[in-house]
Parts: sequence; C-alpha cells; structure tokens
Amino acid sequence: MEKIRIEGERVYLRSITYEDTDMIVAWRNQENVIRYFFYRGEFTKEGHLKWMKERVETGEVVQFIVCMKEDDRPVGCTYIRDVDRVNNKAEYGVFLGEEDVRGHGIGKEILNLTVDYAFNVLKLHRIYARVYESNKPSLYSFLHCGFKQEALLKDDIFADGEYHDVVILGRLNTD
Repeated sequence: MEKIRIEGERVYLRSITYEDTDMIVAWRNQENVIRYFFYRGEFTKEGHLKWMKERVETGEVVQFIVCMKEDDRPVGCTYIRDVDRVNNKAEYGVFLGEEDVRGHGIGKEILNLTVDYAFNVLKLHRIYARVYESNKPSLYSFLHCGFKQEALLKDDIFADGEYHDVVILGRLNTD
C-alpha cells in the first residue's frame, strides 16, 4: 500500500496501516460511533483485517487515519469506498474515535481534504455520502462543503428498534 500524507491546517491524513487495527476496532465499537453507522454488528479485528486485505489493498477503498497536527495523535478515520472506475465515483465516510475532538470543526477540514484527494489525485467525477437524517452536524458539514442533497430515503434503515430516514448527498468534481 502506498504511503500518503495529506496536510491540512489542524489535521493531517495518513495512509491506514495494519498497525492501526486495534485502534480502529476500539473506535468502531464505541456507542457514540456505532450509532452513525449503518452496519451495527460487532466490529472485530478479524473483520477489519479482512477489510484491509480485500478492500484497501485492492484499491476499492482508500482509507486514511486522521491525526491532529499539534501532537500527531490519531483521532479518527476517513475513507473513500466502493471506488467505481467505470463511472468514476465513490462513497465518502468518516468517523472520529476520540470524543474530545468532536464538535470543534475538524470534520469540515477532513471532508475537504478527502474530497480534494478524491477529485485531484484519484480523478473521480462524483463523491456521495449516506447520512442518517437525524445526524444534523454531519448534514451541516456536507452542505457547508459544497455537497447537495440528492435524495431522502424514508425509513431506509432499521436500527435500534426503529426505522430511520437516510439522506443521500453528492458533489461533482465540476461543482
């Protein structure tokens, strides 16, 4: 896997490695992270290693660890998944595993850095995201960063004993 580092103002993105596995598993199993994922099952080390081998190593997913510039501390993860080279599109995802960095505006910086990489390095034409309609901070970040709401899928996901609406947002390289 290619080693990449993308510099931002407060954060930088670096290529994920197999050494990040335990940290990713711990983050993904936190209740405040799980509730925003569509997949709600237990996230295991074996599952993550399979993801790395079958998805990241093959280029179907480009995944980065988000680190704070001030102290090089890993705080989350961002990724471009299901890279479709026929249609030049992919899905964007992000999560912050460290509670103390949430709500401080770094989500927009992470989003912009990742989308810039997708458009300018991967040469993708379209990036899209699926977000729970109730996740207002994420929706705000996407809209603030040039994404447009493309659809609202009513009762699309059944989780925590109830149905949830999902918003599809997209951004074109020409926007």
